[in-house]
Amino acid sequence: MTSVFLGMLLIINLLLRSPHDPAKVLTRREDEAEKSKWLLDRRSRRRRRSNKTSAVISDASPYVIPTDVSRKMSRGVDTNDALRFFLWGPETRQLLTVKEEKELFKKIQDLMRLEEVKQNLHSQFGPVGMTCHVLQSCLYSGNRSRERMIYANFRLVVHVAKQYQGKGLNIQDLLQEGSMGLMRSLEKFKPKAGCRFPTYAYWWIRQSIRKAIFQNSRTIRLPENVYALLKKIKNTRVLYIQEGHVPTNEELARRVGISKERLERVLTSARSPVSIQDRAWTDQDITVQEITADPEVEAPEFIVAKQMMRRHRQIIQFRYGMHGGEPKSLSEIGELLGLSKERIRQLESRALDRLKESLPGHGLGAYVELLI
Repeated sequence: MTSVFLGMLLIINLLLRSPHDPAKVLTRREDEAEKSKWLLDRRSRRRRRSNKTSAVISDASPYVIPTDVSRKMSRGVDTNDALRFFLWGPETRQLLTVKEEKELFKKIQDLMRLEEVKQNLHSQFGPVGMTCHVLQSCLYSGNRSRERMIYANFRLVVHVAKQYQGKGLNIQDLLQEGSMGLMRSLEKFKPKAGCRFPTYAYWWIRQSIRKAIFQNSRTIRLPENVYALLKKIKNTRVLYIQEGHVPTNEELARRVGISKERLERVLTSARSPVSIQDRAWTDQDITVQEITADPEVEAPEFIVAKQMMRRHRQIIQFRYGMHGGEPKSLSEIGELLGLSKERIRQLESRALDRLKESLPGHGLGAYVELLI
């Protein structure tokens, strides 16, 4: 009996301590119901507040939301309806300004052009069949291989460029043109052809250097066929000299196979232009311009003939011995012309004054002081 009584007391004690006490369970459910009601009220207030805010229309917008639409907005949006939720999203409700439309359309047109280029490239070449990482690795490896090939064959460029020194271009320009020919040969070379790359690249380097010489070595560019003809004439002259004979133009023309007139024209066109500021003689400071006659400047005797009358001209000629004779005195000139010495002096003075006035206009102002 004692054991039974103790067991009953233990059960009663456990029931008193159990969280499933009916009174306590009821109280907890009431609290949860009140809390759930409070949360629902709070959510409803927030929803109404957000709907009122979204119903306000911006002053910059030219559109007005109808009354029925505002009523729908006040009701809220069902999140379970995907279409309705999308249509009432901020991206679809926000209106664009004119400036925003222009900016967006500009980007769209750029995208359309890029897409068109992408489609053209894809239709012409197709996909590369590799990932971006593999593609970048291949590009890097290819660029490094090309640089290594150029560096390894640059000595060949130097070798070919030295053969054309003194032909009108300096060594730096020749090396640059040769390097361009080397890079061109890299694009054209096919390893399956059966020859080494230096053998193939030599002709491209040589062609690039020769083309640069033809186009840039002279102030007046000559056609390539004229260069070939000049080289043939030069080689023919060397053969004559080796035989101990200096050839004439007729012999050169006959050996080359052209007429004498054409040979002379080709040789004349091959002359290099000379600057008028260069020295005429190496041991003097006189330039070519100083010893070259200006066709627009008339000789002094022609100036005298134009500006003076016949008697004035005769007096000046006799007075200064312009026709190879000895200068004559005023008395001698007076006896020849039948005039007095004083009259000859007056006519001479008048003639010199007219010369002094006319010389500066003909570019001879430096000689005015010589007329006394």
